[in-house]
Amino acid sequence: MGKINRFDLSRIIAKFKTPVFFETGTFRGDGIDYALQSPFEKIISIEIVPDLAEKAKKRFAGNEKVKIIQGESSLVMQEELPELPDNCIFWLDAHFPGADAGMKEYNADIDESIRLPLVIESSVIRRLRKGFKDVIIMDDLRIYEDGPYQNGNVPVDALPKQNRNIDFVTQNFNKSHHIYKLYQEEGYILLLPKQSNWLWNLIRLFTQAKPKPTSYLKNELS
Repeated sequence: MGKINRFDLSRIIAKFKTPVFFETGTFRGDGIDYALQSPFEKIISIEIVPDLAEKAKKRFAGNEKVKIIQGESSLVMQEELPELPDNCIFWLDAHFPGADAGMKEYNADIDESIRLPLVIESSVIRRLRKGFKDVIIMDDLRIYEDGPYQNGNVPVDALPKQNRNIDFVTQNFNKSHHIYKLYQEEGYILLLPKQSNWLWNLIRLFTQAKPKPTSYLKNELS
């Protein structure tokens, strides 16, 4: 399980002007709680498991910044994204719904678009967010490829071998974003919008051959 609190959201907001936090996979609402510590104007979170969504709604009841929606992430995104006029930070963490809560096995959902919705979520963002300078953070890179992850490679194959790649990320975002692989925890994919050369040089300061960003992570990670 990845941790959005590894990332310094306030710094990202300041650098890329992203007043909206958009999350898929609410779980217990800890991502929302962390996002509330940064100056977001709006926080939207989608959770497919009804019980988890209701508990999160109760947790943040009365907070006008927070909107929690129960439903399938890609379908809800198609309804919500056209209504957002500002840049977003996307935190995509909706895989294996209910598994981390002990409600089902990790491979219980036969439908891959439910079990691992990242591919379709990426396509929806690309289609509906053209022209925006969104920052996108995807969790669990190790599902899609092996690597030197802090917590090791994925213990159980969640995908057929021929589908274990991040070609969908490159195809959707190579023209609009710089793409970084981070190997902390179970791995992240960080997508930063392509901007001016001086910003590109700044970005390179926190990326090495084995990516170890510091400027946009809350803490230095080993």
